[in-house]
Amino acid sequence: MVRIERPNTICEFEEMYNIHASEFLAFDQMTKESFLDELQQNNRIYFVAKDNDKIIGYLGLYEYDDDLSIIGIALIKEYQNRGIGTRLLKKAKEVARKMSKKSISLEVDVLNTSAISFYNKNNFVVTNIRKKYYKDNDALVMFCYL
Repeated sequence: MVRIERPNTICEFEEMYNIHASEFLAFDQMTKESFLDELQQNNRIYFVAKDNDKIIGYLGLYEYDDDLSIIGIALIKEYQNRGIGTRLLKKAKEVARKMSKKSISLEVDVLNTSAISFYNKNNFVVTNIRKKYYKDNDALVMFCYL
């Protein structure tokens, strides 16, 4: 059974980076050191999805004013399309509501049609386009109003 919980060891943080690198490294050149530094920022909140003791995905959130921004949400390939991403997104909404946030936001590459579809199904709407945000590609800015 998959559990969602807060990460608490350096080994878990390293596993999160490995998932990040395998899913995002094509357009995000974040080093392991900068990723680990990011995890320790005061206004960041992270959760991991675990199958038994194996980390299979993570959710990163950034607190900003009335918004909780999704830094990243990723699952290893063999766990995708099983509802776990939706559970992570529900966790983000739960945290945002507890913090009295008015919205959750994110940026997504315009070419990532599966992610865009996933966010649309979860009540996110496009509010802006950031030109050349991902090197050669634009990013859609999406919000879910709570």
